[in-house]
Amino acid sequence: VWPGSPYTGTFVPFDDQNPDCKPTERFKAVGGNHKVGLHLFTSPDAIHWSKRDKPIFTQGALDSMNTIFWDTERKQYTLYFRTVRDRLRSIDVSYSADLLNWTEPVPLQYGNSPPQQMYTNGILPYYRAPHILVGFPTRYTARPLSPRLANLPPREIRQQLGDAYARVASDLSDGLFMSSRDGLNFNRWDEAFIRPAEENPDAAQNWMYGDNYQSYGLFPTTNKQGKKEISFLVSHGYWQEYKSRVARYSLRPDGFVSLHAKYAGGECITKPFTFDGSRLSVNFATSAAGSIQIEILDAGLQAFPGFQLSEFQTLIGNNTNQIVHWHDASLESLAGQTIRLRFILKDADLFAFQFVN
Repeated sequence: VWPGSPYTGTFVPFDDQNPDCKPTERFKAVGGNHKVGLHLFTSPDAIHWSKRDKPIFTQGALDSMNTIFWDTERKQYTLYFRTVRDRLRSIDVSYSADLLNWTEPVPLQYGNSPPQQMYTNGILPYYRAPHILVGFPTRYTARPLSPRLANLPPREIRQQLGDAYARVASDLSDGLFMSSRDGLNFNRWDEAFIRPAEENPDAAQNWMYGDNYQSYGLFPTTNKQGKKEISFLVSHGYWQEYKSRVARYSLRPDGFVSLHAKYAGGECITKPFTFDGSRLSVNFATSAAGSIQIEILDAGLQAFPGFQLSEFQTLIGNNTNQIVHWHDASLESLAGQTIRLRFILKDADLFAFQFVN
């Protein structure tokens, strides 16, 4: 639509969930860079777009994926954008009620995760639990050009690009996963969520700087067996003419990370919380020899009568929506009280839990 402009490479659309949004502007997008600023695009159908003449935001590098969405939990627009802090490629956040007036940007916090450089952020509310934000940043890793790295395919392209711009030959990019409940403090898993693929000189390769970028958004799909899954898109084959492609990846619902225990077993106790609902659903998987048990504790870590481990019907199997049971106990009787859940796992993964009616 705008070929060769500053907006084409950074155009990121979103479906505006603000209840006061005009129907003619339901779909919005942002695009731009540090020279022209971040501009707002609007559309009634996500096909025909209009661009606002003046930028809505002018801070930061803005030269890759910058994301905006209406936060239904906090009733405000949230902007995550690419910038540089302490000479590292970083992500900042800013907030607005009207897409025009923004709060002073602040950098995201990652707890005990060591400093790492990130280009895109891919942050959005998780559609299965909108109070949780998930992000899929592209990690940039600067490495020395070792003999091993120099021989990784695509070898000829690496040499040609390196002759013109050294870091393109040596530096690499892959994808990470992170999540947050407040939108500022993130749990960032340091192990790659999207790794470069197996080396194959006869196919498009992604052991290159600028590769393995995850597109914005998650979408529900159904596999050939009729099972629900989560899909997302990742670009591969960067720099390789006629070989670049977008691949669809899929995983089980909530399957980004898990609470995992080996065969020897392990346990976890949640923070105190209250809940509404009459049933507890878990998304889990065990081996044939594995299991999961759940106990409900009070604030003092004492098991509620009827909800001890001895009363729990032990879980085995692999299910994304398994209702759990205790003998003769009604979970509804604990609704509104402060509780903690104790999970005991053996050769098992717990992906998510949720109280439902």
